[in-house]
Amino acid sequence: MLNTQPAIIIVDPFSTGRFYAPLFAARGYQCLAVISSPNIPEHLIGDLQKQDFSDIFIWNETLLNVFKEVNIVAVVAGCETGVFLTDYLTDRLAIRGNPLATTDVRRHKHIMQKALESKGLPHIPSKFITNTEQIDELINLLDEIDYVVKPINSAATDGVVLTHGRIGVERALRNAAWNKNNDLGEKNLGFIVQPFISGTEYVVDLVAFNGNYIVASVCQYKKIARNGGSFVYDSLDVLNPSQKDLQPLLDYAIKAANALDIQVGPIHMEIMWSPTGPVMIEAGSRLHGGIAPKLFAETYAPDLITLAVQSYLNEVPNVKDEKVELVCLGKIGFLYSDNQKPFMPLTTEQESFLQKNPAYRGHKYFIKPGMLTPVTIDFATCPGLFWLCHHAPVELENNARVCRNLLSV
Repeated sequence: MLNTQPAIIIVDPFSTGRFYAPLFAARGYQCLAVISSPNIPEHLIGDLQKQDFSDIFIWNETLLNVFKEVNIVAVVAGCETGVFLTDYLTDRLAIRGNPLATTDVRRHKHIMQKALESKGLPHIPSKFITNTEQIDELINLLDEIDYVVKPINSAATDGVVLTHGRIGVERALRNAAWNKNNDLGEKNLGFIVQPFISGTEYVVDLVAFNGNYIVASVCQYKKIARNGGSFVYDSLDVLNPSQKDLQPLLDYAIKAANALDIQVGPIHMEIMWSPTGPVMIEAGSRLHGGIAPKLFAETYAPDLITLAVQSYLNEVPNVKDEKVELVCLGKIGFLYSDNQKPFMPLTTEQESFLQKNPAYRGHKYFIKPGMLTPVTIDFATCPGLFWLCHHAPVELENNARVCRNLLSV
């Protein structure tokens, strides 16, 4: 039974969205979990921390009347699947949030690029189709260059293919997962074809405070080609937002966030710094996924989740020059498997040795003992990762090598 205590709704509190509820509870709020769809996949549902919530609901329209009787202070998108419903609820409940009229701009990868173009910002020229009957017409518009083909509503590298020219794009589209569910449990609504943009890939996390933005993290990704996959995650390095050479990247990110009409909460943005300058690959109006926010709690002050909570509660952040401070270097290493074999976890002795590394903060396997390791071709087939934090760059890199060798599957 709902009580009179001020409440926070967290839509799909999975992935890093599971970190929100304890922070809101510590400030005196009850938390309500709303699962946006019965089709949410098991690997996300498994993140639900039931003990953190006063009530857990599966969304249906009648819940609007229930929530109107509660003192709802904020509605929070826990992960990518919750973005649409979060905007819908803030609109219907008349709560601060991101505009419902522009939700597609923040979720649909084609419309996202069009929004950048409409504001005169660097963007990726994109072609979008919704069915296989449109393939031939699209192919005739292409050149003999490298292209990226991907679903418009997937996450990470799920369904992303790097290919070349008309023949390659046609093959990728013919073999694409049309009308099938992606890794988020959502049906693929279509596919986008974009020229491949070379350069260095960065991630910028911003937090919006009524249309003003705080830079909450800057990271550099390294992705490699492996096992036939073109976008296999290798590592993520935490950077200092105050580095002068990063300013053009951050200036662009803030302009892009404005173009996406993000007013409240976190913005997770992937940007390629190409030879002609920064250009956004895609963005999401939610937290950085994976283990990164946990690492950021040690590397930045204030950290990403703290700022996101302050944004939703309409508090004033204590941040100088609209950038967080880097207090420690950090790194995430992604594991990969080159063949299928039974997975064996670390021995007690190996675990003990790992703990002695000064930069080591933790590791996580995504597979269970005895399972066959998947051949790694993208993030969905990544068998695990580790994360590190240290003040000395040399120590950080030395520990990364030790962890990768010891944790390899």
